[in-house]
Amino acid sequence: STRDFRMFPVLPALRGAESLTSLACRNLSYAGGKVPSTTQNVIGGQWVESSTDKWIDVCNPATNQVLTKVPQTTLAEMEQAVESAKGAYGSWSKTSPMARQQIMFRYQQLIKAN
Repeated sequence: STRDFRMFPVLPALRGAESLTSLACRNLSYAGGKVPSTTQNVIGGQWVESSTDKWIDVCNPATNQVLTKVPQTTLAEMEQAVESAKGAYGSWSKTSPMARQQIMFRYQQLIKAN
């Protein structure tokens, strides 16, 4: 049956860990592309601009070169992310441990490849 993956609202009809993970990561990844000077928050499976005026440098540890800046997320944005995660928990908690493991292993593969 189709699961309600609220953490990836743009992908509600997908079935199977590999399909869900591959498409979600493609939508939320800069792999193979230029990393922007500032990075957005991810809330509810979507890129969201932060309203903060405080940013944190993310540096390449080998060169100390600034790669991007991430927002020091506001309290309201954090609360929105927590509510989104709570909504996703219902379907995620009903996902079998084997399916969760497959999703996490796929993330690991994508991280290593990119």
